[in-house]
Order: sequence, then structure tokens, then C-alpha cells
Amino acid sequence: MPEQESETVNQSLISYRKANDAIAATMDYARGKGVMLSVVVVDTAGHLVAAGRMDGASFITIEVARGKAYACAATGGQPGSALAQRFRDNPMVWGNAADLGYGAPMLPAIGSLPIFFGKNLVGAIAASGAPSEVDEAAVHAGILAINASSSR
Repeated sequence: MPEQESETVNQSLISYRKANDAIAATMDYARGKGVMLSVVVVDTAGHLVAAGRMDGASFITIEVARGKAYACAATGGQPGSALAQRFRDNPMVWGNAADLGYGAPMLPAIGSLPIFFGKNLVGAIAASGAPSEVDEAAVHAGILAINASSSR
């Protein structure tokens, strides 16, 4: 007997309110470290949900953060650290895929994390403007502040 195909697919997406709360917490962390960041949250399809650039953050950091978040979402929730390693292992693939984003490049870089509520991937968050490890710690603080996690 053939398996019946569903007519619809249920998808969990991060809300604008939760995205903004995560961005605010990420920026609070950055202030505590004395750095200025841009922070972007995208949904699981890579579409922008919310973004913010701290006063004094370089103008380009918002686009870098968007590219990091997009790459995380486009790969099903792979953190930036894993994507950066994939780039080091096979730069030719990323060189060809980098321009595939909807107005944002796919940047395989540390500083992006997936956002999970329970086992559901709901989006990705990324920051740019500080050393990569600080970017990642900041977005991790943002994820924790909304009672989410960066892994299933």
C-alpha cells in the first residue's frame, strides 16, 4: 500500500517578539564586553525576521550578520563554527554557493547559531562586529534569554 502524502507541512517559525528579545539580550551582552555588534534573526527559510545595529557598529556588520544567519538556516541549523570548518575543508563548494542567498550571501563563519524551541528549529541568529568567538558568545546569550537553545 503506497504511503499517503500530506497536503500540508507544519512549520515552526520564530516570532518577531522573540527575535527582538534575542537581539536585545545579544546587544546587552555586547555592551558588557565593550563591543558594538549588528545582530540578525532569520526564520528557517532564511527570511529576515528582525535586525539591529548598535550605535558605533560598522555599517557592513549588518550584512555580514545576515549572511552568517542565512547560511545557518540554509543548512538546516548548522552552527557557524561547523560551517567554517566545512569551508576550510572544501572552499570550492562555498565559493560557488556563497551567492545563492536571497539578497544575502551565505557566509560560513563563526558567530551564527540555530534557534531551537524544544526539538523544533525556528530560525537562526548571528552577530558581527567583534572577534568571532565574542559574536558567538553574544548570540548564545540571546538564545538563552528567550528560553531557547542552539541544539536539539
